[in-house]
Amino acid sequence: MVDWPAGVAPMAPAAGYGRDPDLTAPKVPWPLTLTKAQRATVDMLGDMILPADAASPGAGTLGVGAFIDEWISAPYAQQQADRATILAGLAWIDAQARVLHGGDFATGTPAQRAALLDALTVEAPGADMVRPVAFMDRLRNLFVLGFYSLPEGKADMGYIGDQPTEGPYPGPSSDARAHLSALLTTLKLPAGKV
Repeated sequence: MVDWPAGVAPMAPAAGYGRDPDLTAPKVPWPLTLTKAQRATVDMLGDMILPADAASPGAGTLGVGAFIDEWISAPYAQQQADRATILAGLAWIDAQARVLHGGDFATGTPAQRAALLDALTVEAPGADMVRPVAFMDRLRNLFVLGFYSLPEGKADMGYIGDQPTEGPYPGPSSDARAHLSALLTTLKLPAGKV
């Protein structure tokens, strides 16, 4: 078992979006973090964590690694905490693969990579595996966040919220109105016309 890396190189100073980003002309105003090899590993992990199926391609194939790269490159506190976790985790997974199989994670066989990934999904990790398991938990959460924000992810879960309603809007159902009225009464708020 390899030790968790002592630390990662600090990010170069970068400006954030500011208080009023121009959402009509999206851009990434900071330099990205991941190297080409790290991006390849992240994309490979994406296809292992959220693999292709009949409904959609895998997360790595869809490029969710680009989302993760942008996320961990952002100069905000949460993203910088994730940056430290993800970069250390990628270094750890490569070092662990070298100890177990003589090469980086990406060069291992599918069975070797799967076994290493499975070791990071335990509910109660030993003391030496707490950080690696936390890395994989956070990476998995970021894959899900990125995947289901894409059109393919939305289609995969059957999300149709972006669809316009044809004709006049029918308004909420009678069940929804009754639920709202009961909730407003419970909260001691005026029901008005619902």
